Amino acid sequence: MITLSPAHQHLCLRHRLWTRSAQDIPLTCLAEVFQAQRRLDQLARRHRKIRQALDLARKIVDEWSASGMPMDLGKEWTDRLDRIEAHSASKKVSVEDRHHLAAFPEIAVLATLILNPPTTAIDPKELYLATTTELSRGFARIYTTLGTQDPLYRRFCLYRDRDVRESQ
Repeated sequence: MITLSPAHQHLCLRHRLWTRSAQDIPLTCLAEVFQAQRRLDQLARRHRKIRQALDLARKIVDEWSASGMPMDLGKEWTDRLDRIEAHSASKKVSVEDRHHLAAFPEIAVLATLILNPPTTAIDPKELYLATTTELSRGFARIYTTLGTQDPLYRRFCLYRDRDVRESQ
């Protein structure tokens, strides 16, 4: 069945299914995905730009995985992928969709920081340092700062700096 759901809604909490792929994936063993969805539900009630924040967060995470992670999240993603692939329904789902599901909790955390930056600083470097500090705290991992080449800096901090200047 095809349904239209809000941009932030990635799973059906009632039926415990991931709904953002061609085939629904059972999520009975992925509690962190449910927590991420609840966080996004709360954000969506307060912010109208949830779609843009999720798109931006997903692009950052995709670039992290392609170019090297600034934090060691590989074990979590591998564990989630293993749990996802244990279900026969996941075999009908694209690799891209499975990876998106595996990274969904981190995407939700980034979207939260995009919508609620940890500082009101206008300078992109200050925003970057505050955001990486918050990510290190939130994930209990050291964020190896990559500087201006980090997708977080290029896509979020510089992007936000341009938005602030244009609105003045």
